[in-house]
Amino acid sequence: MTHLTWSDEIGKRVRTGDWADQSVSTVTKIQEALREGGDVFGLTAGRRETAAQLVDYFMEEAKVVYVIYEVWTAGFLDWLRGAGVAESELETEIDRLRTLLAWPDGTALDTTARWRVLGEAAGRLGNGIRSYELPVAAAEAELEALLADWRRLHDRYADLVAGVLAFVARRFGEAALEPCYRSVLEPYIQERYMPFDVRLRPYADTLVRNLYISLEAMRAHLVGPGRRGDVGLEEFDDRWELRFDPCGSGGRQVRGDEIEGTGSRVLAPYEFGVTRERHPWAWNETGVCYYCAHCNLALSTLPAERWGHPIRTVDPPLWRGDGDPLTRKQCTWTVWKSLEAIPEREYERIGRTKPELPVIQPGDRR
Repeated sequence: MTHLTWSDEIGKRVRTGDWADQSVSTVTKIQEALREGGDVFGLTAGRRETAAQLVDYFMEEAKVVYVIYEVWTAGFLDWLRGAGVAESELETEIDRLRTLLAWPDGTALDTTARWRVLGEAAGRLGNGIRSYELPVAAAEAELEALLADWRRLHDRYADLVAGVLAFVARRFGEAALEPCYRSVLEPYIQERYMPFDVRLRPYADTLVRNLYISLEAMRAHLVGPGRRGDVGLEEFDDRWELRFDPCGSGGRQVRGDEIEGTGSRVLAPYEFGVTRERHPWAWNETGVCYYCAHCNLALSTLPAERWGHPIRTVDPPLWRGDGDPLTRKQCTWTVWKSLEAIPEREYERIGRTKPELPVIQPGDRR
């Protein structure tokens, strides 16, 4: 039975459960906790405190993504200011995007206000579950509404990021995306990924953290069928493969939004862009959506530059036209079980050669 516990390894509270269980959405785990147990005063008892804590944790998962989008959007805009784009031009573009990415009722996108409303709804839901004020059916209905509102906010914020990146490419050419991304992702690497630095600890000691935060992040991105956060996970002798059908951010942008019935963000009226040329920061592939390229830089290129190897390797969808199999293929993340297992081709895709191992001995800061 899933519950929350503190992890000294990761430095935060985490869900219990084996890797197969971790691939199941937190929404499903809340539902399971609600439905367990007998009746109290005519209400299904369930594991209500656990369910309420898991609602809090659902928001904790979402918070990581929301804060990343806030920081990245501000960072990309600062880069554009530094490149000489006038404030009035930026304001005009952001206003255009907020209108384009309006809420279903036509309200222009206001990410801060929508996040506040989401937090208030989650707080009411958790309190209603704890206090037995909400029968299970009512709690599940509010949970579904919370999920839907996070999906709407998540998707529009991801699109806003993609729209800003498309503006960078239109204004300065797609090669400018690399320095723009680097200006924002370098601090992000310091905060989120330095624990994977093999100069600080052996690669084998990072695997639990690597796999856990991968699954946690993609649950928050609401990957998988129905966009609930279910991750496809398969273990092999040398690796774990995480598959997203679709990925809730870049994959949805390339395919189009099947839930809301809107088209690919590559096409009008969005035109958020895919690579037309081959770049090491986009796996030397054409058709990589500009948003998806951050996975290359954050998970493979920048770590390999800093300490010699990728944290994870990524096989993204590639735009080849609406409905094409490569456009609709699942995105796959691979967590390799050892440095030796990472194949040469994964280095070649990012314009590098596989180094002789060990890359750097733990404790050697040279």
